[in-house]
Amino acid sequence: MATILVTGGNGFIGSHLVDRLAGQASVIVFDRRERRYDPPPPGVRVVTGSLSDRDLVRNVLTEFGVETVYHLAWSSIHETATRHPVADIEANLLPTVQLLDACREAGVRRVVYVSSGGTVYGTPCAGTIAEDHPTQPINAYGVTKLTVEKYLGAYHHLYGLEYVIFRPSVPYGPRQNPLGRQGAVTVFLYRALRGEPVVIFGDGQTSRDFFFVTDMLEPLVQAGSGTAGVNRVFNLGGGHAYSLNELVATIESVIGRSVTVRYEPARRIDAPFVCLDCKAARRTFGWHPVTSLEAGIARTAAWMQAAKLLS
Repeated sequence: MATILVTGGNGFIGSHLVDRLAGQASVIVFDRRERRYDPPPPGVRVVTGSLSDRDLVRNVLTEFGVETVYHLAWSSIHETATRHPVADIEANLLPTVQLLDACREAGVRRVVYVSSGGTVYGTPCAGTIAEDHPTQPINAYGVTKLTVEKYLGAYHHLYGLEYVIFRPSVPYGPRQNPLGRQGAVTVFLYRALRGEPVVIFGDGQTSRDFFFVTDMLEPLVQAGSGTAGVNRVFNLGGGHAYSLNELVATIESVIGRSVTVRYEPARRIDAPFVCLDCKAARRTFGWHPVTSLEAGIARTAAWMQAAKLLS
């Protein structure tokens, strides 16, 4: 059974990925914190620590004979990275390069990296964005995410370290922090269910191809083994762009009540439109999203109720 390390494996996307990988591989979670909402599956090892701890990272990779690393750990969002770019570099970029060095030294075969389809492209030149679209990020978060992609390409060229890069648009769903400052679907839904106003930056026409978090897992799992997609980049998205105004209307329809919206000035860090072309992922992994926005919102609302987040 292969041994896999998931950095950020207790986070929103990482915890769902770990649940999916458990039983198929020997899974090690490397994270700074415990899971927020429920424990990892039986048999999953959890190592608590920081990627900045070079010795710890190297020891874990070597001691357990890790073959594949899924790298999801990231401590900033668009807003905080742009406000504090040096801190973003120190907290995310430098530890990631150290991780790649440790992978090279420990003989790790492949790194599967979750980048950002919502930021690395910047303002789109065309309607739907394919992987060959120019990458001109307009915020610091996108710059550091893209820089890691370039390092992966360099480490493959120099040392033979395999990689698969995924650029997801805007996943949402259970275990996403409803009190955060990103993740419009979850944050809007949480506030709507509590009867609180939703805050929209701009006029509400900013559009994204939201998609349910578990819909992104299949290509990630496939990328960890075999040869499909090796040393390539793939978009993952919902296939249909919804404006923030349309998102609010959909939430109202699902929960059966009106939502108060407070509009605030637009932010320069936000691209006006993101809708990713995911044909490459469909061809390579046989993948496409299956959960409608309405169904995903309903499932996320049910999770919030079950997790007692609304009381």
